[in-house]
Amino acid sequence: MFPFDRQAWLFSLKAFAAAIAALYVGLAGNLSRPYWAMATVYIVMQPMLGPTRAKGVYRILGTLLAGAATLVMLPHLVETPLLLSAAMSLWLSGCLFLALLNRGPRGYAFLLAGYTAAFVGFPAVTAPDTIFDTVIARSEEIILGTLMAVLFASLVFPASVRPMLNARIGGWMTDAAHWCRQVLQRGSAHVPRNRLAADLVQFESLIEFIRHDDPRHAGAAPVLEKLRERMLLLLPVLSSIADRLAALNAGGHRVPEALPVLLEDISQWLEDVDEPSASRYAALRQRIAALKPEMDRDLDHLLLAGLLLRLEELVDLWQDCRAAQQSLQHGTLPRESHRPGAMRRAKVRHIDYGMVSFSALSVGVALMAYCVLWILLGWEGGGNGAMMAAVTGAFFAAQDDPAPNMLAFLLWAVVASVLAGIYLFGIFPAIHDFGMLVLVLAPAFLLLGVMMHRPKTAMIGLMLTVNLTALMALQNVYSADMQKFVNNAVAMVIGIGFAVVMTRLFRSVGAEWSARRLVRQGWRTLAEAAKGHGPQDRQTFAAQMLDLLGLLAPRLAATPKGSDLASVDMLGEIRVGLNILQLRRARHGLPDASVEALNAILEEVAAHYRRQAAQRRPLPGPPQLREQLDRSLSRVGTLASGKPRDEALVGLIGLRYSLFPEQAPDVHEAAAHLTQA
Repeated sequence: MFPFDRQAWLFSLKAFAAAIAALYVGLAGNLSRPYWAMATVYIVMQPMLGPTRAKGVYRILGTLLAGAATLVMLPHLVETPLLLSAAMSLWLSGCLFLALLNRGPRGYAFLLAGYTAAFVGFPAVTAPDTIFDTVIARSEEIILGTLMAVLFASLVFPASVRPMLNARIGGWMTDAAHWCRQVLQRGSAHVPRNRLAADLVQFESLIEFIRHDDPRHAGAAPVLEKLRERMLLLLPVLSSIADRLAALNAGGHRVPEALPVLLEDISQWLEDVDEPSASRYAALRQRIAALKPEMDRDLDHLLLAGLLLRLEELVDLWQDCRAAQQSLQHGTLPRESHRPGAMRRAKVRHIDYGMVSFSALSVGVALMAYCVLWILLGWEGGGNGAMMAAVTGAFFAAQDDPAPNMLAFLLWAVVASVLAGIYLFGIFPAIHDFGMLVLVLAPAFLLLGVMMHRPKTAMIGLMLTVNLTALMALQNVYSADMQKFVNNAVAMVIGIGFAVVMTRLFRSVGAEWSARRLVRQGWRTLAEAAKGHGPQDRQTFAAQMLDLLGLLAPRLAATPKGSDLASVDMLGEIRVGLNILQLRRARHGLPDASVEALNAILEEVAAHYRRQAAQRRPLPGPPQLREQLDRSLSRVGTLASGKPRDEALVGLIGLRYSLFPEQAPDVHEAAAHLTQA
């Protein structure tokens, strides 16, 4: 509740003080639009220091970039309004394209550069000869507000992002340990794996904020990146262990008597929150190695060997995660990884260039359509509408269906217009000094600041605050004009409304549509991996696919019940990809006949995933692929022992159970067929 949220009120007081300080300096410096400085404070100010500093840096960069672009476009094209509108629209689309490619805080600079050019340029079309002074003035006002926000956030009860990030990492590790225990004890688990992947995608932005946080915490960013990489690889390893255990338990296979005890000890070790013990870790590794069977055609041996290999990876990864987590808590350097290259960086993202281009271009088209209407009507105050159409489209461009949030933006813009009218024509005429102005502004802005601190109401609070500040247009001299105010308010509403209509007509897509697109892209990535294209490094491939899974997870949660997407296990598909890479690597040390057989399997796997992508739905694995896998298991099992053969067998059995989990392979029957042939 608002009255009892101490942190929310503290943040609101801090933001209001920074905004008033920016307004006072702007008024004292006789800036033409000091209220821009006040609005900028609320745009930049965040509950924590790191995000505030990051937004501040990138807002200044975006403002300077937008100013330079405006100086290039407007003087040369002001005499041809359509060309100027087209240039502004292309600039907005180009900046949004770059912003959507950069999902982290850096993308904010391009987002700001896109719509700030509209904010600076469109009001200046009636006086193009003053554009240089206008750009300088707008830059001064925005930089002033940014500096005030960062200054107050840094000096007045600064709130670091580090404790919150540590808590979220601890929660993630607890959930992962719980999943591990369920897997190791029962061979399967009902755990929200997709949510774990989605959380790791969000961690990337939080880690970037650490770089702009308290300087004492900036050194933690590399450790956090390494920790996130290990956490990413934990997901497919755990999924693979569940797959192997389910196969062993379902088929009545022979397993060593020591295996259940080992699984129980590993699960207890995973849930131990104490300092990571090198001796316990080493003992577990030795026990895993002691159980490894001889690699041959025996299915029990193959399944057990695959399970033990993944258990080794699990304890290695978990030891790295615990060591990094403990070093973060104690402020020490992390221990070196226990595997060569284990902490090597693999910062790879999934990028949907088609969707990014479509989203960015649609916003530019909406702005251009509004500008054409504005020009045809000859509406003198239509520039405000163009500004709001640009900012509305840009602000929600990353969403699958921006229209509902745009409608909310429109609604709260109307509410802000009413509040601004009350202030301008009912309260401000009685105000004669700055102190009284602060007193009358405090009730509304303090309440709005509290709303901005709460995640559920943050967007509403921001929309009301920024629009209210812009419509009040506080300056040194009270000069409120009813006709001008109504004109500006109507233009703002029409601009936002136009953006909503254009978005609803040409841009909005549902979560299920986006989920299907992401799933198809995952299938295409698997087909490329089987063909030898795309990333062939295990860690790079896993990072890219898990990033895709993180984007997919919230969309899958929003898909309607009964959708065939419910049968898609993208984490299982990642296991398929890792087995594909293992097979491709193992081929180089095998005889030519075996290489040809593996190539045929990889070709069939690629064809299978291409068919799924083309038909836009999951399909059962082809029977001929299952038969090829069974024959290759027998063929490779007869080869001389060695690393390539062992890797090929592990990859084959992993691929076999990932693609055909309900049909156990009969390698002995396949061997008989080979002998007869």
